Amino acid sequence: MKRLFLYILVALALGGVAAVLFGSDPGYVQVSIRDWMIQITLVEALLGFLVCCVLLALLGMALYVFNPIKLLDPEAWRKFISRRRAEDATTEGLELLLLGRWQDSYRLLVQYADKVENPVVNYLGGAIAAHERDDLLGRNFCLDRAEQSAQGGDYGIRALRAWFDMRDGEIEKGLTLFKILQRAVPESPFILRNIKDCYLTLENWDGLRDLLPLLARHEIVTPQELRRLKLRVEGYRLTRASAQGITALRQAWQEAPKPLQAEHELIALYLKYLVQHGEDVEAGTLLSRQLKQQWDDELVALLGYAENGEPERLQLLLEGQLKSRPNNPTLLLTLGRVSLRNQSWVKAREYFEQALRLSTTNSMTAEISAELARLLAHLGALEPSLEHYQRAMQLLPNQLPTLPLPEKHLERLPRLPPEQQAPSASASAASVSATPETSAEPSVSATPEASAEASISAEPQANAEPSVSAAPVDNAASEK
Repeated sequence: MKRLFLYILVALALGGVAAVLFGSDPGYVQVSIRDWMIQITLVEALLGFLVCCVLLALLGMALYVFNPIKLLDPEAWRKFISRRRAEDATTEGLELLLLGRWQDSYRLLVQYADKVENPVVNYLGGAIAAHERDDLLGRNFCLDRAEQSAQGGDYGIRALRAWFDMRDGEIEKGLTLFKILQRAVPESPFILRNIKDCYLTLENWDGLRDLLPLLARHEIVTPQELRRLKLRVEGYRLTRASAQGITALRQAWQEAPKPLQAEHELIALYLKYLVQHGEDVEAGTLLSRQLKQQWDDELVALLGYAENGEPERLQLLLEGQLKSRPNNPTLLLTLGRVSLRNQSWVKAREYFEQALRLSTTNSMTAEISAELARLLAHLGALEPSLEHYQRAMQLLPNQLPTLPLPEKHLERLPRLPPEQQAPSASASAASVSATPETSAEPSVSATPEASAEASISAEPQANAEPSVSAAPVDNAASEK
């Protein structure tokens, strides 16, 4: 009250001074704007200015008291400016993250995380940056703070944590977390795709087989990738069943989906296991039927190792294919082997020689040379057989080392002391005659046709061995 009374006295004093000064000459103030002109006395102008100041002050007080957003609150303005700066820093941090500047990105995102409206984005970006620079503590800190800021909706954050575990090589830990998340979010493409990757890495084919319907239903993978996954799963089941026996193998083949039974990769694998179990007749029959539908060199090569129940029909089938594929070395090699089963020695030699001329790879050339050398040896052509054996030896992937060997025409071997001599001449003769059979042939032609080799070359070997080993035995006897 006293202050108001003092303000009134000051105003009256100022009014008296103004009346004395402007009583005789009030003066004037003129304002001109284009065609408009305003002219008032100086006293009126001062009074008008004072009134405007009072009105602005009253308006400011009203805004300060009644405005809910506190526009005139200095703290509110500081927070507003700080938030704008934090949002700009977050944008810059995300841009640095995309550019691969992990350290700078992590610093900006984490520093301004608590100053933005939604800090989850900052912490997730910081977790990625920390992961890329192998900062495990920083990554876990950002993930923990992001889960705290998410307020319950943290499935995506937990999925990112599981993905980080996968990247760190902790596949089983990541798979466990992904499977927990799958129960909460069963249709998440990210979760399903990573579960699939975990199964592939762990080679968990049973789990992948159960997951395939979900992948197909939600179109997580392309049809081509889905087909490849199905083939890998069924191939694993065939491999596991083959280890259990032929009955389990046949059952696994019958349980395979019908569309997959027509796939070349699965058929080739099944045929391979049939041959390994000695089911050559069944393998040959299936191969013949498959080749009528679709030609494949790999399947044709398998025919050379399979004991087909009707080799004559098989040879006619392959010779019919030879008309349209006269320069196919795989077909010619297989025809040579089938001709051996039919005991057509001349045809087999011709097919082997044609295949040798058309061979394009060292491995195939070595294989054909070994087959031709074996046939020529049993036909009595020892010199050409030796040449082909030497050619096959030269094409081995691992060449034989250079080692000291005895002279080519060494007539007499130095006698050993009596205590080191062999017990009898027959034993030494047996060791001499056994050496070529056990060392030369398997080293050149170590192929899966053990059964075929035995069936084809049993008689010639029986006749050839005495002629080779007879001379050493006689010489030993004469020396003795």
